[in-house]
Amino acid sequence: MKREVLTEPLGRVWSFTRRTLVHADRHRVPFLASALTFDALLAAVPFLLIVLVGLTYAARLTPYTSATDIQALFLRFSPRPEDLPAATTPFAVVSRFLEGFVKNRGTVSLYAVPLFLWFSTRLFASVRTSLTMVYGGSVPPGPKNPVVAFLSGKARDIFMVLLTVVLIVVNTLLTAGLSVMDARGQELAGRWPGLAFFVTELGQMVTEAATFGFGIWLFYLVFRHASPRRLPRPAALAGSVFTALLFEVAKRGYAWYLRNVASAHPFGADANFGAAILFVGWVYYTALVFLLGAVVAETWDLRTRQRLADTASDHAVAR
Repeated sequence: MKREVLTEPLGRVWSFTRRTLVHADRHRVPFLASALTFDALLAAVPFLLIVLVGLTYAARLTPYTSATDIQALFLRFSPRPEDLPAATTPFAVVSRFLEGFVKNRGTVSLYAVPLFLWFSTRLFASVRTSLTMVYGGSVPPGPKNPVVAFLSGKARDIFMVLLTVVLIVVNTLLTAGLSVMDARGQELAGRWPGLAFFVTELGQMVTEAATFGFGIWLFYLVFRHASPRRLPRPAALAGSVFTALLFEVAKRGYAWYLRNVASAHPFGADANFGAAILFVGWVYYTALVFLLGAVVAETWDLRTRQRLADTASDHAVAR
């Protein structure tokens, strides 16, 4: 009797896992993840430029003093010139790049913002197409005018981009806040007593739970609203929890690599090249986990509908 009680839940889990893998193979999830990775990397380049421009404005660097300040800040994190071989000149190249970037940040933002909007909406169009393929739904008929259809689609994608960026920024700030509190929690709590709660284990657990909750909310909104087919709430929630959990594992693993491997040789070409390759792999892993979460949501929905159909059939036979 006890063996049956234990094997029945395990059998259900194995059946659900097997159906999920079969659906993932049928929808060619690895291939779709490659396409999403390419679009995500295209959107990441102008996004990073926007972040750099925002950091220069946040630091209140004026066009007259920014070059000197940015060079001084850069030199604080780079080795001294006398400690480097004579043939090593990448720091001078980066210093000149930073100086020119700060001086021309207005021009950079004029190009980066529209490029980010274009590539990010392209990314969400790919996400919508991928989810439609995974969910197996048909695209509802839109406006007959192609211009109106294009503008309405872009408006929807821009709204999803802005909402996603807000949630990602909040998640990033909470994650960065946890790192800062781990490193300098006691010092910050001494300056600002209001932060004393976040130094405690309970405060850190609350912050980590909030970070994980924002991740679940982000994937829930995308799974439920990015596709023309509207999934039921339990199915979208199951897929979002699965995706957020594996995404958190990948995020912590990548942070561990940067902290323990790349930082051990911060100016080594091998470590930096490995970090760049790992970043591309991390983006692909995120796209793969995202699509697997969509498959989990679809499998959950199919299983629920099958249970309802079996229940209705049993009631019909009983009558």
